Amino acid sequence: MEMTRGFATPWDTRLFARAAAAAVVALALAWLVTTATDEGGVAWGERAGRTLPLAPLCAAVGAWAALAPVRARGEVVALEALGRSTAQIAAAAVCGAAAVAVLAAAAIAGLHAVDVAGFFPTATHASRWAWVDGAFVDAAHGIRVGADGAAVTVAVAVDRAPSGIPRFGRASAAVVTALAGLALPLLLGRTLLDRARAWPVVAASAAAIAASVLAFQASAAERLPALAAVLPAAALLAFAVRRYRA
Repeated sequence: MEMTRGFATPWDTRLFARAAAAAVVALALAWLVTTATDEGGVAWGERAGRTLPLAPLCAAVGAWAALAPVRARGEVVALEALGRSTAQIAAAAVCGAAAVAVLAAAAIAGLHAVDVAGFFPTATHASRWAWVDGAFVDAAHGIRVGADGAAVTVAVAVDRAPSGIPRFGRASAAVVTALAGLALPLLLGRTLLDRARAWPVVAASAAAIAASVLAFQASAAERLPALAAVLPAAALLAFAVRRYRA
């Protein structure tokens, strides 16, 4: 068996690739589910914006898919006998899974075609339909529906235009995706191999995710700056690193 005390061995390379592939498959399945359940005729950028927020969870799935067989086959015991710690054993899987989330974060940050409105669910004002001159008009989005049911585009009222994404909203979404995409595989990898109690990890992850969602919503409502959503993810990563190195 190609198992030594070194970090970058062929075994590590295979584990890295296995974790990355599993994370990509999970993300692809999430994309397919989103495509199958949306309203149809949705641009690829909007579909990506609905799927990429799930990249950290897909990264955790990738780490689990790579490390669960390692534990089941007893490879952990063999590698520990060769002088490796569980942190070193899990490192390749964590890096492979996290790489997918980091790439997703890069796509969010660098591709402006990717819609990040999904991170800010109230960033766009609700439609404002009114009966004007024998037709229904939504001045916020510039839509007019006549008596014959045909929809036509009209000028958008400046004071009623959608507010759009908050300042630094795209950067915030990208950073949160990257931080959470690293934290979740770190937490899962060490917990899985050490057979440690899972409830602290579940509680910390759930609290960080809930806090980030609330921060995104508050930012969309202009109650908090967009970068405030980074704080829960950063705290989760700090907790994950400390637990991983313990």
